[in-house]
Amino acid sequence: MPEPEPKNALKTVLSILIALAATTGALISWHASRVGSAASGADGRAIGAALDEAATEMTIGSDVFSFQTAARQFQLHRDNAKAIREEAFRNPAVPERWLDEWQGESMRAKARASQLNLDFLKTVNGRVTFDPEKYHAMVRAQAESEKTLDPAPFTARAEAKRKEALFLISLNALFTAAIFFFTVGLKTELRLKSLWTTLGILFYLAGTGAAAWRIFFAAAS
Repeated sequence: MPEPEPKNALKTVLSILIALAATTGALISWHASRVGSAASGADGRAIGAALDEAATEMTIGSDVFSFQTAARQFQLHRDNAKAIREEAFRNPAVPERWLDEWQGESMRAKARASQLNLDFLKTVNGRVTFDPEKYHAMVRAQAESEKTLDPAPFTARAEAKRKEALFLISLNALFTAAIFFFTVGLKTELRLKSLWTTLGILFYLAGTGAAAWRIFFAAAS
């Protein structure tokens, strides 16, 4: 059986190289699409976490304002009731309506006290005040136990995935160039086939080397 002509043998080799480069490029494209989807998913979770954090902070701010207002009004009504009572003890001839005012202020103070959580009250210079820092820490910790409020981890993951996708796209460009040179070599005359084939092999090896470096060295570090 006669040996195949060099031209036919080289065509066969180029066809195999084209198929190999095309398959590799297709796999890289598939992986790049998955990485891109992961980046989009991480971006979505980062946005969700940021919205949850904003909503939590708004709720805390509204609650703190309400509790601080209730604490100030409780202290005011209690001070008024105390002043009326002291004046009544000093001056027994005070009008009887002062007793009604004292009772009214006492009832208003009790009503405001019912709106307060004693766990978040503190006394400063003998006056009752609401502790916003303690309340903020408790509510935020409770919210974080139920959902993620910090978008930073998701943002970092999305950025890493975008960089990986960009690398894969660049890697695929090398294999696309290799396919181009192999195809040109397949269609050109014999004396130029070695040039185009060499260029294609160089680009293919560059892509393979970059992929190997990414897998074995960059991932390990």
